Amino acid sequence: MMTGKRPELYWLICWKYLSPLAMISILVASVVEIVTDGSGYPAWVASEGRTERHEWPVWAIVLIVVLVLICVMWIPLVAICRYLGIVVIDDDEKAWFPANDLKEFHGIMPHEVTTAERLLFCIRSDGSEGLCCPTSGNYEDDEP
Repeated sequence: MMTGKRPELYWLICWKYLSPLAMISILVASVVEIVTDGSGYPAWVASEGRTERHEWPVWAIVLIVVLVLICVMWIPLVAICRYLGIVVIDDDEKAWFPANDLKEFHGIMPHEVTTAERLLFCIRSDGSEGLCCPTSGNYEDDEP
């Protein structure tokens, strides 16, 4: 609504599938590289006129692991809490967004969900999105 037009199918696919897949791939590849090759840095040895690889000290590796886990652990933690019914953040009250003003300003009309959008993004008849799972029956009848 902020740009005045609906994002094209390419951007919707990138936002829902390609970007998360790329981020997970980079994270996994980084962890695999560190586990297989070890973690180190090139250090200049002036007496020999070359660089050699030095391993990071244990405290630095622990700090790196802690910083990565602090950033990443909240995603599965909040998902598990919501699954178990534990409220981490009470988000029942929606944030203010000038949707009606923007619709009027840009002349945005209601969008009819296409079959491609329904299949690719599991958009329900009420406009919400869900998890695409063809074995669970008709996803349009699922509660959001």
